[in-house]
Amino acid sequence: MAMHTSTAGKLLIATPAIGEGEFEQSVIYMLHHDSGGALGVIINQPSEIDVAELLPRWADLTVAPRTVFTGGPVETNGFIGVGRGVGEQPDSTVTVDGTDLVTVDLESDPALTAAHVDRLRLFRGYSGWGAHQLDTELGAGAWFIVESKPTDVFSQQPDSLYEDVLLRQQGDLRWFANAPLDPTQN
Repeated sequence: MAMHTSTAGKLLIATPAIGEGEFEQSVIYMLHHDSGGALGVIINQPSEIDVAELLPRWADLTVAPRTVFTGGPVETNGFIGVGRGVGEQPDSTVTVDGTDLVTVDLESDPALTAAHVDRLRLFRGYSGWGAHQLDTELGAGAWFIVESKPTDVFSQQPDSLYEDVLLRQQGDLRWFANAPLDPTQN
């Protein structure tokens, strides 16, 4: 099976083919993608849970809205921090290929991380795919792959991110911003 080009650092936008469920109208920022699998976080599903309630040590570094986001259905008892790296990065961060974004080890000291990360968003769980699983879904038309803007992960209007990202695309992709969820309603 041929692997698509890595989606790391890009956005996956759910197509209507994804159907109802946790990925419906989701925007996923991809953290990693190679032949062994892929991992990303849903960036347009803020929860009602304040960061200060669950991870108070990290509350001061997070950007508004300061809620924990639903990153995906995998390992929902775990958390991933995604930040914008500045300067040389310490061992407590991992850079997303080709970007200035990093994942942050939430076991590390927030005070030390603050010197290297100037924005942070926290996600509960993540979206993951096994070897070639995402490539199969891409081939089936379940996701659009689009370029990410540096502000997407930290959007202060995450509820409108699906439409906002589609509206900035060229051609037919723009149409999906206002398309009905159920194509039979068109």
